[in-house]
Amino acid sequence: MSEVQTLINEVSQKVQALETAQALYSRQLSPDFNTFDYINTDELGLSRILAALLDPKGSHAQQETFLRLFIEHCLPDMYKAPEWQVFLDSIDKTKVFVEQVTSRNNSLRRMDIYLQCQVGDNSYGVCIENKPYAADQFEQLKDYAEELEKRHPKAWHLAYLNESVNGPSEYSIKADDLKALTDKKRFTHLRFSELLGWLKACQVECQNHSVCEFLAQLIKFIQKQFMGIEDMNESKSILEVMSFSEESIASSIKIALSTHEMKKQLVEKLQRDLITIIEEKSKPYSMIKTDLKGVNREEQIIFNIKESVLEFCLGFGGTVFNCPYLGIFIANEDVSQDHEYYEKILAECKASNGIASENIKAEEDKSKGGYWCAWYNFEPHDWWSKTEPWEQIHNGKMAHKIIKELDGYYKVLNDNKLLSK
Repeated sequence: MSEVQTLINEVSQKVQALETAQALYSRQLSPDFNTFDYINTDELGLSRILAALLDPKGSHAQQETFLRLFIEHCLPDMYKAPEWQVFLDSIDKTKVFVEQVTSRNNSLRRMDIYLQCQVGDNSYGVCIENKPYAADQFEQLKDYAEELEKRHPKAWHLAYLNESVNGPSEYSIKADDLKALTDKKRFTHLRFSELLGWLKACQVECQNHSVCEFLAQLIKFIQKQFMGIEDMNESKSILEVMSFSEESIASSIKIALSTHEMKKQLVEKLQRDLITIIEEKSKPYSMIKTDLKGVNREEQIIFNIKESVLEFCLGFGGTVFNCPYLGIFIANEDVSQDHEYYEKILAECKASNGIASENIKAEEDKSKGGYWCAWYNFEPHDWWSKTEPWEQIHNGKMAHKIIKELDGYYKVLNDNKLLSK
C-alpha cells in the first residue's frame, strides 16, 4: 500500500508544480481560454457545429475536404464499401441538414445531422445521432433506421455519437436489430474522442488560418468536455509518473480498479447527506434510499412528495453514475393520463426563475411506465471524467445543491397548486 500512496503523492506534486508554472505564465499562455466557453455546446449546438464542418458548401470554404476526411477516419465501413464509391466520387454534391424530420415512417422525430446525396438514379443517406449528454429515447434508432431504409433503400448508414464505451441501449434499438445493421455495415458507434483524428487531419488539409484555429479550439473542447483532459501537459506529466516503473504501473492499476468502488461509496454518502438534510429541514418530500451499482444506465434516486402522486427523481442517464438529470415524474399506475395537467407543470417550470436550468423538457417514458412532466440535465453533468462532482459530494456541497434544486421544483408545484390535479 505504501507504493500506492507514494504514487498518489508524486502525481499530486506534479499537478501542483504545473499549476504553479501556468499561474506564472498565464498572460502568455492563456491556458483557460477557449472559444467554446462562449458558444452554445448543448446537443443542438454541437450538431450545428459538426454539420457546418461536414457541409461541402459551408462557410469554412474547404469544399468537400472535411466531409471526405470524416468518412475516411470515422466511417471506414462506408469509405471502403463498393456501393459507396459513386457517392465518394460525387461527395461535393452532398447536402447537410440539422434536425431533419423523419416523415417517411411517420415517427416525426428529428435526425440530429442528416447527409443526403443524389447521383443520377442513386440515392445516399447518412444519419448521425448526436448523444453528448442525453439518454436514449424509446425506439429512437429503430425509427431512424426505418426512415433511412425508406429514403435510401440501397445505400444508407446510421452513426451513433457519444463518449461512452457502450453503444445505444436496447431501449433505443433491440440488440438483434443492432447486430443485423452492424453485420450489414450500416451502423457505426462513434465516440467524441474518436473525432480527434478526423479534426487533426482537417487541420493538416485546411488552408485557412481562422478555420484551423477553430478546429484547434474544438479539439481542446472535446478533450476537456468528454475526455476529462483539462490540460494536455498535465495529462502527459501524470502519465509519465504512472508509467515510470513496474511499481508505479502496478499502483496505477490498483488505483484504477478501486475508482468505481470509490464512486459507489461516495454516492452512498450523497444519499445519506440528502436524507439528513431532508429530515433536519423537515422538507415536504422524502427520499427512498437505493442501492445504486453504477453498472446500468437509468439508475435513479426517488423522492416521494407528500400528498402528491408526483415524485422527484435524480437519475443517471449513463453508466458509472454519469449524465445526471433531475425531473418531476408521474407513474401511469398512480393516476389516469392528463396531458393538460402535464403541460401546465412544464409551462410553469419554464416560466419560473427558481428552476436551475433553462433547457427544461417533458416526455413520455414507456420503459418506466409514466410521464416526465419536466426534467433537465443536472449540472455538473459529466460525472465520469470530471473530479468536481465527486469533490462536492465529499465536502457535502452536492447534497445541498440537489436539495436547493428540488426546492425550486416544489415551489413551482406548490405556488401554482399543481401538487395534485
